[in-house]
Amino acid sequence: MLLVNLNVKHKPEEILLKVRNSIVHLVYSFGCGGLEKVIANLINHSTEYDAEHVLISLTDDISMLEQVDKKIKVFVLDKKSGNDIKTHFKLLSLLRKLKPQAINTYNFGTIEYHLVAKLAGIPVRVHSDHGRGGDDPAGKNKLHNFFRKFIAHFINEYVVVSYDLFKWILNDLNISKSKVSLLFNGVAVPEKIEHSCNLPKTFVTVGRLDKVKNQKLLIEAFALAVNTLDGFADCHLNIVGDGPLYNELSAQIDSLNMQNSIHLLGFRNDITAILKDSDIFVLSSVYEAMPMTILEAMANKTPVVCTKVGGISKFISEEQAWFVESKNCKALANKLNEVKINDQFRLEKVNNAYNFVSEKYEMKQMVKAYMAKYGITEEVSP
Repeated sequence: MLLVNLNVKHKPEEILLKVRNSIVHLVYSFGCGGLEKVIANLINHSTEYDAEHVLISLTDDISMLEQVDKKIKVFVLDKKSGNDIKTHFKLLSLLRKLKPQAINTYNFGTIEYHLVAKLAGIPVRVHSDHGRGGDDPAGKNKLHNFFRKFIAHFINEYVVVSYDLFKWILNDLNISKSKVSLLFNGVAVPEKIEHSCNLPKTFVTVGRLDKVKNQKLLIEAFALAVNTLDGFADCHLNIVGDGPLYNELSAQIDSLNMQNSIHLLGFRNDITAILKDSDIFVLSSVYEAMPMTILEAMANKTPVVCTKVGGISKFISEEQAWFVESKNCKALANKLNEVKINDQFRLEKVNNAYNFVSEKYEMKQMVKAYMAKYGITEEVSP
């Protein structure tokens, strides 16, 4: 077990002291991803609250720690692949020493540890589903669903971030409505930002390079647009993120001779700057619950094109973004062109989207809601 205080390593016994109102965030990993960005945002924007955040990662991928502005304690449990019962005992021992006020687990990969949290005597136990990551994407795995329903008995608050997940938890898993709540992700919304009226040339997508994000379709569609549609020859697509499909996507770009038009930028910690420098944001996923990247793009007045999958169309509409059917290369290429050539609609929709995000998904609302779940209120000034 490794303890990291930002980039400084310590022995666990050196700072295993109980801190009032400490909150443990238990994740499978803390690498590049929207879920990890939500946790980083929650930590960074909770300075008004009398609380200390502790991150426990089952595996040693903690690259997203660079996004955390505050000094926090981070524990890595070095979980082995598959079932590793030793991890449960490590976690139990650690939680009994930390004695946190609350624990928050995330997605299917960590839900099983609520039994450990119960045994450790943690009073507030929260689970958050930001999608079906680590689970069957369709949510139809009977064994997993039975297990979720069983573990829910040890959870105080079951949080979901999209309408489709809320419906799934209630109707398919039959978890009591009294402990399930819908809590939307939040983003920082810049003030007085102006949308660029230049002819769009730079397209961007942000996300883990994974099958569910389907960047392969976007690469194929963008290559089709460059080769068949007017005005795309000098356009570029930047793909931001890292993941298991990096080499496969790189080979696809080479096979299409798109090296000069499509670029894999890898993991980046300057997403806001990238969005500001981009003309159109694209998401080609086969499933999403409530993607942070869409909200971030809207907050920065970057036009959004996305597939109509999962919970996306339940929290935004055609008033704020352009939708396209999933897995249809030609339809996606044509939609990119439609957005590119229509200046009036782009300006109208980005303004609608910016106002919409400002009103419903501002960061402070999300932080306040989560802190209420943890039983922590704002500090009272003397």
